[in-house]
Amino acid sequence: SSDLFGSGLLEAVPDSTLTALADPNDGNADGISGRTNRVWDVARKRSAIGRFGYKAGSPSLRQQVAAAYATDMGVTNPIFHPPGERADISGKTLDATTFYSATLGVPQARDQGLAAVQRGRLRFSEFGCAACHVETLTTGPSEVSALAFQEIHPFSDLLLHDMGTGLADNRPEYLASGSEWRTSPLWGIGLADTVLGRPATYLHDGRARTLEEAILWHGGEAEQAKERFHSSSESTRDDLIAFLRSL
Repeated sequence: SSDLFGSGLLEAVPDSTLTALADPNDGNADGISGRTNRVWDVARKRSAIGRFGYKAGSPSLRQQVAAAYATDMGVTNPIFHPPGERADISGKTLDATTFYSATLGVPQARDQGLAAVQRGRLRFSEFGCAACHVETLTTGPSEVSALAFQEIHPFSDLLLHDMGTGLADNRPEYLASGSEWRTSPLWGIGLADTVLGRPATYLHDGRARTLEEAILWHGGEAEQAKERFHSSSESTRDDLIAFLRSL
């Protein structure tokens, strides 16, 4: 799944980077008020910054993988299992799956020299998309040396943003409200059809059949960026989509 591209790199981004990007009270009055989610780290038994899942509900890739085993597949594991019962899989298996997920490489961006892609990149910034879909982050230390101290381009701040009533699922998760979502990384999104082997759908529930529809569902903090896209010319919108498909 394209959702797994670069997960280990995202985990290696320091907490301090995320807190520096956060602006929960919109102190700079730009209409964007991203904030971190604070969640429970089951293995370490402490509160931590969340960064995985649609609402940043998991603090680590290992816990996210364990939750997927338990809730999506019904496979109990060392992190999630009924008290007193033996887990279905061992810690070794959980660690191996986590390592595999962490080291799935990010596809290289394509067609960056095309004029339409270059124009689309400018529109992406001018419309305000980059306020949440932050292009460049830098990783810190990592147990996997290939993931440490890398400049990466996920197009995400990994923060929670209020996306308005149109996308709300009305299901809070830790500090995330029913209308807040973690900014989805965009790297690899242009290859979603290829990865799935069928036409991709987008957003948390797959309601958007195209990238255009996904943009037009944005609201809340992204309302102004959405309106700039909506009111622009067809050729300008095409340029922006060309840029997204190059990622």
